[in-house]
Amino acid sequence: MTGVTARLAASTDRAAVLELVRALLADLGGTPPDPADLELAFERLTAGDDGHAAAGFIVIGEDADGQAVAVCTLSFLTALRARGRYGIIQEMFVLPAARSSGIGMTVLRFALEQAVANGCRMVELGTPADGERQIAFYRRAGFAEVGARLRWRA
Repeated sequence: MTGVTARLAASTDRAAVLELVRALLADLGGTPPDPADLELAFERLTAGDDGHAAAGFIVIGEDADGQAVAVCTLSFLTALRARGRYGIIQEMFVLPAARSSGIGMTVLRFALEQAVANGCRMVELGTPADGERQIAFYRRAGFAEVGARLRWRA
């Protein structure tokens, strides 16, 4: 974990963040969305006077050489069951060469701190159907399984 850092992404991190998200989607076997859609989502998550957008935020993880090797995006939502604002981690990805280096946990913990600082009472996420390794990682960070996540698309 020596030399790895996590910070809020800025507009200058656009290319690195979008490349990491494209790598995540490829890793999951998905097709990356239209680049214009990615740009719009990036803007909604990084806009704001102090780096905190109303929609959420992006955390970028850098290795000892300052290279972007990890990303975590969190969206803000509001629900009665959450007693107000909560967060959903939408994307969490570490480049394969940087896995097991501690950067993933550094990025995740920073994201959780930012969520609490932004009024989130809880944070949720989903994992791939075959995500045993991911589930073990999130358990080490204090997450507990609460049920399956389902999806409907228009």
